[in-house]
Amino acid sequence: MKLSKRLSAVAKMVPVNTTLVDVGTDHAYLPVYLCEQGICPHVVASDVAPGPLSSASAHTAQAGLADRIECRLADGLSSVAPGETDGAVLCGMGGKLMMRILEAKFDLVRQLKYLILQPQSDAGALRQYAVEHGFRITKETLIKEDGRLYQVLRIEPGKEADFPFWQYETGPRNWDDKNPLLGELIDEIIRKKDRFLKGMEAAGRFEDAERTKKEIAEWEERKCLCHLKRSLM
Repeated sequence: MKLSKRLSAVAKMVPVNTTLVDVGTDHAYLPVYLCEQGICPHVVASDVAPGPLSSASAHTAQAGLADRIECRLADGLSSVAPGETDGAVLCGMGGKLMMRILEAKFDLVRQLKYLILQPQSDAGALRQYAVEHGFRITKETLIKEDGRLYQVLRIEPGKEADFPFWQYETGPRNWDDKNPLLGELIDEIIRKKDRFLKGMEAAGRFEDAERTKKEIAEWEERKCLCHLKRSLM
């Protein structure tokens, strides 16, 4: 089966011949693809809602993969036991929700070989949480689909190398790799800060506004540096 660009980017980060749990599997598109392509011998497809899980079970059966994909009704990572899978995938939910899911089962999380995360929001906070909890960011990418930017990252147990604090927002691997969509991501960051700035000025919070103006100028400089790095490739 053919995946969306977003899910294709996630699939490319899954190590071959590993098992995983797909949290919030919806129709189990990703588990079916991973098994059909021989990437994963076994996948747990988990969802908190009975409706999507029923669709996942039907799709799995239709693909003839019911013996390799287990569909489980569960909240977050509660469907799997420590050591049952090599990794976990969390896609299509906010970064804050992802952090709550990881925190709720951290005894399991710390034993995983990898996690692949595709946050819809708060990617910077999610990266910071991962690094502060003993994970390093091994792969990242940016995908644009239907006019929207998506961030995908893989984390693994280990100590992350030092990088500037602002790279939590862009992703240190995205910056190192000179991802061609970095400029657009920085534009999004600037637009968000500009909205904050207008609110601060309207509320008379002038000290906060001046600090935000300085941050916007710094992001403008990083965008120029990003374009320069790409032009030298």
